[in-house]
Amino acid sequence: MRNVWLKYTLYRLGLFAGITILLGVIGVTWVISMILGAMISFAISLIFLSHLRDEISKQIYSKRKRTLGNEDSESDFENEILDNLEDDGKKTPGKTKGK
Repeated sequence: MRNVWLKYTLYRLGLFAGITILLGVIGVTWVISMILGAMISFAISLIFLSHLRDEISKQIYSKRKRTLGNEDSESDFENEILDNLEDDGKKTPGKTKGK
């Protein structure tokens, strides 16, 4: 599978379904087995599916970088505001002392 999003989603759903069915077969009520299935599959995915989450994160970063380009206008705007505040003698925006 080339699509990491689909692979990660199928693994998570498979873990959830498998654990929930296993708990249901053991005799746990369906509500409790679904809650426990969600909790256990979440914990397992945090431990064992980190490489897939890293790949998804890289895909998001590269797509965002292509979409927005290399310039970050918000960051430039924030830096300009901070530079102006430092020129005025203030370090951070906030309430003025005095009154």
